[in-house]
Amino acid sequence: MNRSFYARHAWRIIVGLMALIPAILWGVQQTFEHANNNVSQWLPQDYPETRTYQEFRRLFGSDDMAVVSWEDCTLDDDRLEEFALELVPPPEKRRPGDGSEWFQEVITGQRVLEDLMTGPSKLPRDAAIGRLVGTLVGPDRKTTCAVVILSKEGDEDRTGTLDALEKIATTRCGIPPDKLRLGGDAVINAAIDIESQEAIRKWIALSWGLALACAWLSLRRVKLTIMVLIVSVYTAGLGTAMVHYTGGRMNLLLVLVPVLLCVLTISASVHLSNYYRDAIRECGIAGAPVRAVAHGWTPCALSAVTTALGVGSLLVSHIEPVRAFGIYSSLGILLSLAISFSLLPTLMEKWPLRSPPSGPTASAQSSAELRDRVLARIAGAIIRRRVPVATVCIALLVGLGCGVAFLDTAIQPIRFFPQDSKWIKDTKWFQSHVAPLVTVEVVLGFDKQSKLGMRNQMQVVRDVERRIHAMEEVGGTISAATFAPSLNPGRAIRQSATNAMLERHREFFVSQGYLNETGREDRWRITARVYGGRDVYYDQVLVAIEGRVDEFLRKRMPPGQRVDAVYTGSAPLVFAAQQELLRSLMRSFCLAFVLIAVVMVLLLRSASAGMLAMLPNIFPMMVTFGLLGWIGRPVDVGAMMTASVALGIAVDDTLHFLTWFRRGLMRGDTREEAIVEAYQRCAPAMTQTTLIAGPSMAVFYLSSFQPVSQFGLLMFVLLAAALLGDLVMLPALLATPFGARFFQKSRRGEASASKPATTG
Repeated sequence: MNRSFYARHAWRIIVGLMALIPAILWGVQQTFEHANNNVSQWLPQDYPETRTYQEFRRLFGSDDMAVVSWEDCTLDDDRLEEFALELVPPPEKRRPGDGSEWFQEVITGQRVLEDLMTGPSKLPRDAAIGRLVGTLVGPDRKTTCAVVILSKEGDEDRTGTLDALEKIATTRCGIPPDKLRLGGDAVINAAIDIESQEAIRKWIALSWGLALACAWLSLRRVKLTIMVLIVSVYTAGLGTAMVHYTGGRMNLLLVLVPVLLCVLTISASVHLSNYYRDAIRECGIAGAPVRAVAHGWTPCALSAVTTALGVGSLLVSHIEPVRAFGIYSSLGILLSLAISFSLLPTLMEKWPLRSPPSGPTASAQSSAELRDRVLARIAGAIIRRRVPVATVCIALLVGLGCGVAFLDTAIQPIRFFPQDSKWIKDTKWFQSHVAPLVTVEVVLGFDKQSKLGMRNQMQVVRDVERRIHAMEEVGGTISAATFAPSLNPGRAIRQSATNAMLERHREFFVSQGYLNETGREDRWRITARVYGGRDVYYDQVLVAIEGRVDEFLRKRMPPGQRVDAVYTGSAPLVFAAQQELLRSLMRSFCLAFVLIAVVMVLLLRSASAGMLAMLPNIFPMMVTFGLLGWIGRPVDVGAMMTASVALGIAVDDTLHFLTWFRRGLMRGDTREEAIVEAYQRCAPAMTQTTLIAGPSMAVFYLSSFQPVSQFGLLMFVLLAAALLGDLVMLPALLATPFGARFFQKSRRGEASASKPATTG
């Protein structure tokens, strides 16, 4: 007797996969150690907003900053200068490995105050402090901070940089940890690294535990459950390690990849295990794994392909974390298929069930008959009320689905954290005690060929700055005009003298980072500190700033004199990413719909049948996201992927149902009989897979990290809605006259049919 493939190559497969375990563990460790959640890098390099931001950084240097302060950190606190020197010591005092390579520059309120008192303006102390209120000095005119500009090395390891800032402040400078305050883009991005990974570590065990518990309830065999666990954990580890070995970087969305892969692998493995048990019942243990693979390959492969298509549609997004999630999730799902059909049958071959499932007992048979009767009654009730049921479902799809037009997105990093998190508390502390931390950069460009001298340019900069500063949403502004003396209008000779004085200090303004000279233009930088928070929408702030500045420049500049105003900074980038997120949601779902619809049409061999079959699959997304649009709840980056993921998963159940339905029609059953049989065959498996995936995803709703929390909640809701679509909407549609029109038997089937299909 010829042995099966799995029997001949079992040890080769097992040893080969085991040999990869050290590399997988190393890859997983490296993946989680190197994360990048810099929101300013989410948009592609060719985006106008990204190009503008990169040009700004080229002209004025890096703005990757961490803002550090503490309670009682005042302009007279000697610890502030000590802290600055610890971060960036003089060149002669730097030592290898002291951490100073992570920091490029430190700007403190004390140092800038000294520049104002000794530089071109030579202001009295009180007047100098007044110019810094709202940027580096708080409203009490005492509290101040240190703005730490990160180097390239620091930007590459923001978590390590955050640890260094805390350690230097608390251990070397004696700042009590409970009084230390940290904020700024660099800190928030590092916090996203920490919180996103912590969210997974905290809840992943419970998620996997629930999935395995549901798998055990389905399989009722400890040995099979252990095999499923081995396959799912191996697949999740391999998919995560792949990020490191392909040069990717972990981000707040990729942390969900191992969870998604594990849950989907468990679901697929349970299906294959059920085929395995059926094969044992029918023909015994010998060759059961091969027969299970033969029966399960087509539905499991279709499930993997449609799910991978759904997730892969995220590649059309221009948001880097979303694209990365689409790439690694879709590849991981295909890897899951390969691992499930190589490792799991091999384990079944080497460690088969010793006590093969016996024929059904009287109680088991009675339970199965009761289940079938209940399912037949449910299906019959849907068939009898097919028109109202289908009408209600379509009305929900259209009525709630219209809310998608009002869907809004929120991608502000501050929204990712719960209200009681340290990061939000520190951000609020800075806003009330020092200054807001969100920046809008306005760059005014003056043509060197213009007749405006430096004094007149400075006057325009100062006037623009004052108009921005007067806005309610702006806490403070700073520019080259902050460091300039008073520009009172006077006689021409006085103006000429002022212009000459400013020209002599041109290098000073350049060194402060607020003036850049090119061959054709003088570019002046105005930094506005904008209040941020959960209820602040940057688009409104940006429109207000742009409108105010553009209107002033139109009225202020004489004919023939032109000033270019460019707007960039963290707030414009976040707004641009927010707009792209919504466009990506629509594009990716439309692409997933088209790709999966093509698969459905090819499998059903009918365009009309394929389109009808897609209605229950778009039902979950339209109802769920439409409802969010109607109630005005914005979706974040964590929710964006769920529609395409759920669509790919939902199609699998639809295909199973339609397969049994068409099989009944080909036998000559009426549509009602075919629907009832499909319901009895598929409803338990559909419910089983939803119970495996749904609750294990819903666990992450408990996470305090909002993108992970929203992903978990929406996945659960979408999967539940998909089950409703397949077990309520689909049979109702099939029972209507559309079912007769679009799912007619082939001519051969009609010729051999003994019973005509009735119409609804």
